[in-house]
Amino acid sequence: MRTIAANANESKVSASNLGDIVSRRFCPSFFETDFVKIILPLLQEADAGAAGVLDEDGNLCGLLTERAILRHMFARTSDKLVHPANVKKYIDDMVVGDVMIENPECVEDDISIEDAAAQMLKRGYRFMPVVSRQDRRKLLGIVSEGELAHHLKQQLEVLRKTENTHKSLLSYMLCEPYGRGYQPKQIN
Repeated sequence: MRTIAANANESKVSASNLGDIVSRRFCPSFFETDFVKIILPLLQEADAGAAGVLDEDGNLCGLLTERAILRHMFARTSDKLVHPANVKKYIDDMVVGDVMIENPECVEDDISIEDAAAQMLKRGYRFMPVVSRQDRRKLLGIVSEGELAHHLKQQLEVLRKTENTHKSLLSYMLCEPYGRGYQPKQIN
């Protein structure tokens, strides 16, 4: 397993774009020739539902999700052409290249959280690779819909606090300087 991104700690600092999110944590990535039976425990240990797939040059070539792995395994176990005695061997020999999503749709690191969430919702994706705007082959991390929802919630809380502060300030200003409150002038 290869690590991508600066560190594994999720920061409480507000993020403004996807680059801010993925630069703060660990992102697993694998090669197409890695065995699935070996990487599944690594994905579980990393608590990651998805990982990047890199080619020989270290460029993004696919997306690996737990769901894609399970779908592939279930398809093989129910395949009438595969003898039941060979299913375990088939699963043991399965490599990332067999189950990955090839050439996945990506989002760039400078896209806003709101735009990324809208794009994921529109397409129905649970995970999307985040790539560098300067080099769209360079994987920076994987973002999940849950992560985006968390950051959108943080942004909403900040907006609510700001709105309450503005209301309090406006109320204070209308009551000053004599404490009698705002008295609009009457026009005759």
